[in-house]
Amino acid sequence: MSMADSTGKLSRGGIRLGAVGLSLLIVIGCGGGVGPGAMRANRNHYNIAVQQTDAQQLLMNLVRLRYRDTPFFLEVASVSANLRFQADADAGGVFPSGGSNIMSLDAGIAYEESPTMTYTPLRGEDFVTQMLEPVELEILLLLSSSGWSVERVFRLMVQEINGVRNAPTASGPTPSTEPEFRPFLRVSALLRVLQLHNLVYLSTAPPEMAVNDEQTYDKRIFLLLKPEALEMAETHELVELLRLTPGRQYYEIVARIGQIDPDLISIIPRSVTAAMYYTSQGVEVPQEDEEAGLVTVTLDTQGERFDWEELTGNLFRVHTGSDAGNTYVAIDYRGHPFYIADNDLESKSTFVLLTTVLALQSGGTPAVAPLLTLPVSR
Repeated sequence: MSMADSTGKLSRGGIRLGAVGLSLLIVIGCGGGVGPGAMRANRNHYNIAVQQTDAQQLLMNLVRLRYRDTPFFLEVASVSANLRFQADADAGGVFPSGGSNIMSLDAGIAYEESPTMTYTPLRGEDFVTQMLEPVELEILLLLSSSGWSVERVFRLMVQEINGVRNAPTASGPTPSTEPEFRPFLRVSALLRVLQLHNLVYLSTAPPEMAVNDEQTYDKRIFLLLKPEALEMAETHELVELLRLTPGRQYYEIVARIGQIDPDLISIIPRSVTAAMYYTSQGVEVPQEDEEAGLVTVTLDTQGERFDWEELTGNLFRVHTGSDAGNTYVAIDYRGHPFYIADNDLESKSTFVLLTTVLALQSGGTPAVAPLLTLPVSR
């Protein structure tokens, strides 16, 4: 039978087909196509969800370290989504022997999404080794040359520079006594002052190296000072604190432990795990957990309670308690809320830097077999 009967009136089947076609045209016309429309609707949501859960996972591991619990990383290996689209319509009416037909039209559009997420644990010998090995000096060069504050990079990723110690006992579980750190804070602050004046930078070659110089400087890193920096009080103080030969325009940076050479800058880099332990000292712990002995209470040289804000206060801080809606990332752990404040730009910057170093150090690690594959459906 055709869509129109012999009198020229549309049949019920024809009305139904027309309604379905009209529904499809409306969806395609408004959404620019089912596939592209679905991408516009969903891609950003998945992007935001993965980024937020990665941040929550790192924050949870930092809180775990503060409690001496075992950290664990679960990576989102893949996210796939099956999209199902269906359009339907019903038509009905009264068809008298004469006069106008009285008809009704109901159209419906169904859209169903079934995501499947695969999680992979980051573990095994390769991952653990990369997490425990000190970072390469090239990573410090890369970070300081890409816009990061040299003060933030050094405080987070350097444990010692020319014998000046940056809280080495804080690079593991919370110590019972105050760490040594104040001279290092001054060294890193002086480097930052010179960096802000564009008078100091890290490079892979000394300034007098000629273009056609045959000497190779691969994997060698130098701290360079511009000539005008040599007259600054900050440079004189820095050279004195690091026990360097004064008046030099550059010093080679080496990763080693041993006798101090006044013409070299000896650095002991931290591992990613040590950097995580270091930042975990900035996690504020509920008083009831301290009193219950769930965390270590550090004492200063006078036997009083040491305030970790002296070390990490302007670098990284995690609050506990009510967040009043001012959160960058938040989790619940051991029955307490923990969060980084959204207006704490210093803590957010350090958190992003730690995330970057973690990605650089563990990015090439082969993952083990998937731990969880979760199809999400109705």
